[in-house]
Amino acid sequence: MIMNVLTFLLPEIILVILSFALLANSIVNYKRKIMANKTMILVGIIASGFFILKTPEGFYLNSTFENTSSTKIIKLLLIFGSLLSLSLISNSKTDQLKKYLDEYSFLLIVSLVGGMLVVSSREFFGLIISVELLSIPLYLISGMGLDPSKSIEAATKLFFFGTLSTVFLIFSAVLFYSLSGSTYFVDINWALDDYIIILASIFLLATISFKCALYPFHFWVSDTYEAAPINMLPFLSTIPKISIIAFLLFFFDGLVAELLNKKIIFIVGFLSVISIFFGSLLVIKQNNLLRLLAYSGIPHAGIMLIGIIVPSSISLDFIILYFTFYIFANVGLYVCLNCLPTVIENFNLDKLNGLYERNPFLALSISCFLLSLAGAPLFGGFWGKFNIALISYKAYGVFLPSAILLSVLISFYYYLKIIRAIFNHKQFNQVENIDFSMINKIIITICVFITIILGINPAILQILT
Repeated sequence: MIMNVLTFLLPEIILVILSFALLANSIVNYKRKIMANKTMILVGIIASGFFILKTPEGFYLNSTFENTSSTKIIKLLLIFGSLLSLSLISNSKTDQLKKYLDEYSFLLIVSLVGGMLVVSSREFFGLIISVELLSIPLYLISGMGLDPSKSIEAATKLFFFGTLSTVFLIFSAVLFYSLSGSTYFVDINWALDDYIIILASIFLLATISFKCALYPFHFWVSDTYEAAPINMLPFLSTIPKISIIAFLLFFFDGLVAELLNKKIIFIVGFLSVISIFFGSLLVIKQNNLLRLLAYSGIPHAGIMLIGIIVPSSISLDFIILYFTFYIFANVGLYVCLNCLPTVIENFNLDKLNGLYERNPFLALSISCFLLSLAGAPLFGGFWGKFNIALISYKAYGVFLPSAILLSVLISFYYYLKIIRAIFNHKQFNQVENIDFSMINKIIITICVFITIILGINPAILQILT
């Protein structure tokens, strides 16, 4: 029995050992410390990914967690996205990040473990602990930015409302338990015509909305993106959001498969639509690039939420496709922005003016990621949005795909606004050379390749399944 549990949990155990090894390494000073950190991170995360492929499918720890082929793919995406994010941190230009590389890496890896457990959670106690493990390191990271006044404000806001959202999650679990007499998701009777099950779902969705920055629980996201070190944004913008929405995908599986409670499905759909609509409007008026990108994640989360309420045998494949392009487009985009010399404060769009003339590789890479996020053809984002719009039309009619189409049209406006600045010949903040490391070039190239290959042939993901 113990060996079975260890086999199931081996990827997470490896990451926990790695995180504490990095923490222990932070106390010792020696000549090749940074190289040792990078080696440990690379070996540990690759080993964890390898054992994810080898772990058997099924339930473990008394059915508290579950491994399936789908959870394995999502965990691999989380691990690979985290590896690229950690590579950026380990190659930072900022002295603070170099000095405290072990501590930053420790926090991100602990958060990654929490995200992986959230994806596999099939019971409320395990879910609550996993969500806290995912969230607490993020509270600390948001307070470690270069501007103390902004960082403290962002961390305080994130911690307070994050704690409140956990209270909502616990209250939701209590209400579900009062109906089913069990803390396991599989025992929830979604067909009940009872206001308590609707109230429990609303409290759960409030928690999800805060963690994923869905409207109207989005108020923390712009402050956090501005306050946190930009090296952390590839992780902050992807891993927590994908983990939480993937959990919701499995949580609502019994509800959606048979359309057992249309009231709850309507609530989820309504939350998706207002997030898409108001999130898109919030982005339009932004001139600060980091705030613009922070708010642009709201419509994406809304579209992913639509994907989880579509009763289709292929909806899971489409959601995983969306997760994939979203992770690599965001990671690649933030790595590109980190390579620019003017990213510390007041990062307005005019600071990108003339970037193409200064560094065509960066300019074209950023354009590639932005076009993918907008949903342009021949990029991964097109198939992600198109497929979800198509299956939502087949299930619920024209309203949900119309919301997605509206989001795509508005997103072209604000993403093309950034691209226009990049190719603008007026060069404000002119810099002779934009020099960045080989590691960053490799990360950007990998992300561009995956973004384009998914646009040309999205079926390539089926190799993993």
